[in-house]
Amino acid sequence: MLRTVVWWSVGGFLSATYSRVLMRLPLFYKPQLHVALTGLGYCIGSYCSDTEDRFNVWFNHIYEVPEDAPLWIQKKLKARIDKVDLLNKIAEDLPEEMKMTPYWEKRLEAASHN
Repeated sequence: MLRTVVWWSVGGFLSATYSRVLMRLPLFYKPQLHVALTGLGYCIGSYCSDTEDRFNVWFNHIYEVPEDAPLWIQKKLKARIDKVDLLNKIAEDLPEEMKMTPYWEKRLEAASHN
């Protein structure tokens, strides 16, 4: 949570500073703009952090197996969760040369060689 709030607050402060650089004014000319944009960044960061927390709670709630669900649904959900856990464990145990890199990393590698 703190990282998100600090990130957005610093972003607000730096945007105020950069706008002063573009207008060729002293950096801290009328500092209330810096305070206002830092406060706005804090508000946005707090909202984003709360949204992330709510999403994580909701996402974990999706994969909970209800106690009153029919037995076949419980088995199916548990099997799916076990399959994902097994795949994650297998992916961690793979040697480095067998791990697949995501396509965006391949693009970045190809672009850096040119």
